[in-house]
Amino acid sequence: MGIHFDFVGKTEYSRCMTLVRACSSFVFIALGAVVASAQFESGGPSAPKNPVGSVERLLEPIQFRNAGVAAFGGRILDIEVPKNAVNTIYVGAATGGLFKSINNGTTWTPIFESYGAVSIGDLAISQSNPDILYLGTGENTSTRSAHYGDGMYKSADAGKTWTYLGLKETKRIGQVVIDPKNPDVVYVASMGYLYKGGGEKGVYKTTDGGKTWSQVLKGDNDTTGFIDIAMDPKNSNVLFAASHDRLRRAWNVRENGPGAGIYKSIDAGKTWKKLDGGLPKGDDVGRIGLAVYAKDGKYVYAFIDMKGQGGGGQVWRSKDAGNTWAKVNDTKLSGGTYYCRIFVDPNDSETMYCPNLNIMRSKDGGKTFASLGAKAHVDWHSVWINPTDSNHIRAGCDGGLYYSYDGLETTWYINNLPIAQFYAVSADNDTPYNVMGGTQDNGSWRGPSQSRNRSGVFNWHWENIIGGDGFYNIAHPKDPNIIYGSSQFGAVNRVDMRNRQGKSIRPRDTNQRANWMAPFITSPHDPDTIYWAGNKLYKSLDRGDTWKAVSPDLTTNDPEKIKGNVPHCTITTIDESRKQQGVLWVGTDDGNVWVTQNDGNTWTQVNSAMTGAPSKYWVSRVHASPHAAGTAFVTFTGFREDDWTPYLFKTVDFGKSWQRIEGLPNEQLCVIKQDAVNPDLLFVGTESGLHVSLDGGAKWERLNTGVTSIPCQDLVIQERESDLVVGTHGRGIYIADIAPYRQLTKEILDKDAYLFKPTRALNFNFISDMFETFYGFQRFASPNPTFGAGIWYYLKADAKDAPKVEILDVEGKVLATLTGAKYAGLNKVTWNLRGGTGPVSGKYLVRLTNGADIQTQVLTVETLGAVGGQDSRANLGPDDDGDGGGR
Repeated sequence: MGIHFDFVGKTEYSRCMTLVRACSSFVFIALGAVVASAQFESGGPSAPKNPVGSVERLLEPIQFRNAGVAAFGGRILDIEVPKNAVNTIYVGAATGGLFKSINNGTTWTPIFESYGAVSIGDLAISQSNPDILYLGTGENTSTRSAHYGDGMYKSADAGKTWTYLGLKETKRIGQVVIDPKNPDVVYVASMGYLYKGGGEKGVYKTTDGGKTWSQVLKGDNDTTGFIDIAMDPKNSNVLFAASHDRLRRAWNVRENGPGAGIYKSIDAGKTWKKLDGGLPKGDDVGRIGLAVYAKDGKYVYAFIDMKGQGGGGQVWRSKDAGNTWAKVNDTKLSGGTYYCRIFVDPNDSETMYCPNLNIMRSKDGGKTFASLGAKAHVDWHSVWINPTDSNHIRAGCDGGLYYSYDGLETTWYINNLPIAQFYAVSADNDTPYNVMGGTQDNGSWRGPSQSRNRSGVFNWHWENIIGGDGFYNIAHPKDPNIIYGSSQFGAVNRVDMRNRQGKSIRPRDTNQRANWMAPFITSPHDPDTIYWAGNKLYKSLDRGDTWKAVSPDLTTNDPEKIKGNVPHCTITTIDESRKQQGVLWVGTDDGNVWVTQNDGNTWTQVNSAMTGAPSKYWVSRVHASPHAAGTAFVTFTGFREDDWTPYLFKTVDFGKSWQRIEGLPNEQLCVIKQDAVNPDLLFVGTESGLHVSLDGGAKWERLNTGVTSIPCQDLVIQERESDLVVGTHGRGIYIADIAPYRQLTKEILDKDAYLFKPTRALNFNFISDMFETFYGFQRFASPNPTFGAGIWYYLKADAKDAPKVEILDVEGKVLATLTGAKYAGLNKVTWNLRGGTGPVSGKYLVRLTNGADIQTQVLTVETLGAVGGQDSRANLGPDDDGDGGGR
């Protein structure tokens, strides 16, 4: 049957005849014997939650899927197990939130979502009622990526719901201790601010379950907080608290000071005495970890970081409840603010574990230590020892969670926790496209945005690019198997993923200062041109084989900051305009912003023209607009100043003048991205979430349909597929379809209905792997996008009847009829690429009928690999008639 004028009109007839000529060969599709029902949208659409006409209503359909990965973990700071429930596990991640398993880690559930912070300091479980939990937020290390919290929370139902208890300015909580006889009595050790003095530092106590708090112990100065508390298990009136005097700056970290020490209370925190008894004191004392032997409170242990007196970590022991102490270890352990915890075997006072670079175990009361944790990651932080079986241990490190059943002689890695800490992400143009990213202490990785496995993307789909702390990774624009990958302090390699051969291509200028996360980009105008930045900007025309400097030192070159123990006065971000080659923008960690319009021949410093910009703050991103050569965006972050003010600026005249963009919440800004199609579509990633503006920054909304209050450190838009890719520091990578928002205009919003141009659809066979149904519940797989062609449309108001979406072939035959949602706002239906008896490939017509209004768009379906074989319709899932629907 042909296409008739009476329903498409002359213009659409001409377009459809073009489709007829464009379609050539067809390939038969078979999707295998079994397809997971989740691959196809089915069921009726749910009613929207937000009012008609609101921006929230427009944004409601954005759904993020977690793209993983769990092949490696992130930093785990706390492991807790309720008394007499050894298969129930709580795991607190540094920036990934709180997870719970009730089946020994076979499956996990995140139980602290959509609250003010996802950085976990410490969790405490009531011994008298294990349903009562107290959670202290904010990481208790002083590393450069240590994240802050917003105080204390309580759950009375084992983590199902939480109540906020205040102490917001504690920011980083070291330890929480509950009285074993009374769950309303709780002690909290608080570190306060990291990058400046102050905050709610000290030891706090509640006697009414967190309704009110009182400070029962305070440090000697405004840089001294409290990092640990230990309670005598036989006498809850006896407490030990460890203070820590430290201060971090962007260019320096002081890990020790005279405020550090150990305090003791024998009256439930009413009064405290700073202990001496031979303990070290003075400027050399750093972080201290405490432990009291479970069966005899006279045995008290302290792991003390000492910068002087031989340095390193020292184990001290008291056999008289803290009155006198002796240093017992002959083995120098790793100290610093990253370690210094001690866990004593609850069944043997002579056996203890000190998480270090490796896990160190002593069986002679701390005199000697042996290194454990072979075939495991490094940088350990937490240990749980089964009180009824000392060989049964769970331990957490920068690489995730490990189990052992032989006292850590051997370990079993738990690889189903998606808590990867990404610093940067990118996407290539392969089909399907890959996402790449660098992570905290777990190197750089590449993985597919979707797989041909029905269950999704497995850990084994991911490939390691380089090691170290991973940062920027960019695929060659014309060859996705050539990847430029970077690691700490400016190291950059060119890797051929076909043979995994890599070559260091870092510029060899001996006068460089490179940031911990030194930036580099490929030029949008020449695929072989790379820019890399230390304190100067360098350019290569041959993929990094040779370099030349194209700038002077662009930093303040502050002599005091350069003398710090962290590389500073460095370039942190660079970008080149798509619209004009040689227009380059640069930002530094000491507040400078520069632009050149002639590829580095001359430079103009422009930050002085930014009214309201902070002085000498870290520039987290410069972003050259894809729409105009003179337009750029700049974000400053107050993360390293303990300043939560959002600083976002825009210029349209190469930096001569700037507009401050406001309306964002008090969250430190990491990244901004402007869409290349729609200049009004802006995304901002902050240290606490993801935000979008549909009107060029006049108004902002938080996106939380899948993305929690997580640090969103990097953003990229895969333009061919219209996907937003979000790199989070704690929950891996998220992906969302943003196709309609890239096309959205004010004119469209004034229409009664509008059918958006669909993104191309991929048709392929799923791989038949019988073992996907046999592997049990423990193996991790991130979900694929819904299989098929996503079709978006807009309704200005609720329709009387649900609109009809039809798919027509080039002959005018209706292959599928999809019933969409009738609600105002954006709606989506998905065609599962089945219809008629022929193959599905080529060009098709999409027709939207909304009452008397009929609109059409062209849909392109491309095949991926060989698509053919027997059509197993009966096994394709619940929607085997070729239709699919849903909002």
